[in-house]
Amino acid sequence: MSSRMSKHDQTRAINSLTAYLLIALACSGSAPSVGCGDGDDEPSLPSTADAPILRGDVQPVRRVADALEGVFIPPFVDCREPLAGEQGAGPDGEVCTNVAISGCTEPGKYFPDYAECAVVRTQRPYWPAPPAAEPKPDDPRLDDPAFMEELAWVSEQVGASGCTCCHDASAYPAAQWDISRGPIWTDTLSDSGLALFTGLADSSVLGAYDPADNFGFDREATGIPTTDTPRMLAFLRAELERRGMTEDEAREVPPFGGPIYANSIAAPEACGAGEGVDPDGVVHWNGGGARYVYVAREDAANPGVPPNLDMPEGTLWRLDVLASEPAVGSRLEYGSTPDGSFQARPAKKAAPALQRGERYLLTVLRDVGLPLASCVFEFGQDVAVPEEGPVEAPAEPIGDAGAECSLPDDGFGAACSDAVEHSECPCAADYCAVMPGQSEGYCTATGCNDDPSVCPEGWSCLDLSGFQPGAPAICLAP
Repeated sequence: MSSRMSKHDQTRAINSLTAYLLIALACSGSAPSVGCGDGDDEPSLPSTADAPILRGDVQPVRRVADALEGVFIPPFVDCREPLAGEQGAGPDGEVCTNVAISGCTEPGKYFPDYAECAVVRTQRPYWPAPPAAEPKPDDPRLDDPAFMEELAWVSEQVGASGCTCCHDASAYPAAQWDISRGPIWTDTLSDSGLALFTGLADSSVLGAYDPADNFGFDREATGIPTTDTPRMLAFLRAELERRGMTEDEAREVPPFGGPIYANSIAAPEACGAGEGVDPDGVVHWNGGGARYVYVAREDAANPGVPPNLDMPEGTLWRLDVLASEPAVGSRLEYGSTPDGSFQARPAKKAAPALQRGERYLLTVLRDVGLPLASCVFEFGQDVAVPEEGPVEAPAEPIGDAGAECSLPDDGFGAACSDAVEHSECPCAADYCAVMPGQSEGYCTATGCNDDPSVCPEGWSCLDLSGFQPGAPAICLAP
């Protein structure tokens, strides 16, 4: 079977990991208790594993060096001795941190001092990008003590969050907005980013912690975590007004999360051939190995990103694969925990029995944010498993460079929005790259790692396989 990904699968791998993709259970040692019940009727299929491996039975992965390349490392709480001159509020005076993009450390402390940003960057795709605008050295706000005091407070708040792992050039090359790019770093933030910060643009699918579990930091009303929501909103809305952007215009910014948002609202279809749980309790799906497998009640919400959206109410059983271990294959037993995996739900007992004639939702993820299956099946019905065979490539790949080209510059940089079929990119630039949180992207080319000449002068090469094995290297616009 071919190991190459189709452009459709490449797009899902890239865009489903957007600067959304994705944050796992922050307090991984304390999985939620089961609230879905075991069923009131006589079970028609007992669990196939009476003693599954549970979350508490395994050692979670906490270092990039211990994980497989390109695999999402679920968040965890990291407690360390405080730096010289600082004090910690954690156990034995330690400083504790939620190692996640939506996580924070203690107020007044700097996130990269107390957490490993390399772990955080496995949880979303990242690439350096220039600022939306350069701060002006003669900005009159520099002479406003009240403004500068509030800017310093906002900077401190952001500095305590996982956002610094991608947005602080003093720690790592920044992805557009940069809290170290003075004198007034908020100028580096785009208007759509400001709409997210203010909470007027919806970013809820990117996940959030309960403030009680995040050292008082809340992002329910703001896109950026804060310990003082009214104060943060006052600063951000003043910036919105200064730019001449109305609240209505900010609300018109599309919800952030791209495909993650689309997946969150998509209605699952009926399971097709090779999908579902058969009468013998064997779970089937198509498309390769999986790192997360869910069986839930039919009306359960689609799983999203951790820490608060990855275990929807109604989840009956969830299997996780450790970031250090290979993905599991199709045709595994419901309720079982193959080598390298563990049961995340139920937390302390075997999986509940499935009832014949009942309908259930099956969700299978290649990794966080990368669905292989999301469909409804009726338990007790046979699963028609297609015969395995070679995957045939399309006779004429979409966006074939040999197709008629009517775009200037061989299509590089042409606007596009079809990031699945790439239908607007018929030239040498035959790939539509849509960046995180955007509805429109541009045409570009793939394969630049092997042949740098495919990129125009001034364009760089971004290898996305670091985020997802098998994803392409694309030409990145200057």
